[in-house]
Amino acid sequence: MAAPAAAYALNRFLLVPLTGSRLLAWYGADFLAGGLMLCILNALLAAARRPPVRRVLPASLFLLGCGAFWEVVTPLYLARSVSDPWDILSVWLGGMAMLLWLRRFQA
Repeated sequence: MAAPAAAYALNRFLLVPLTGSRLLAWYGADFLAGGLMLCILNALLAAARRPPVRRVLPASLFLLGCGAFWEVVTPLYLARSVSDPWDILSVWLGGMAMLLWLRRFQA
């Protein structure tokens, strides 16, 4: 979980200010957030002594639900937030990349 959190912080506080890149600022952050969301979910499941999410369908449903909430509900109560359907895809892709990483490197 430390790796995606560190990458998110690196993106947010170093790469985006230095480059001014919208791609890094918007979709890059959402991509990294998707991976971090899956890590947090699995950490909570491990704390509850439940098996981690390792299949595509449950991970996809979780990530799409989180992304939809983030993009649909959050703009209703946070004035600086905007809704972008492509962000949902970015969150999902980041989570799927993390799922592949976890499946490959964990027993």
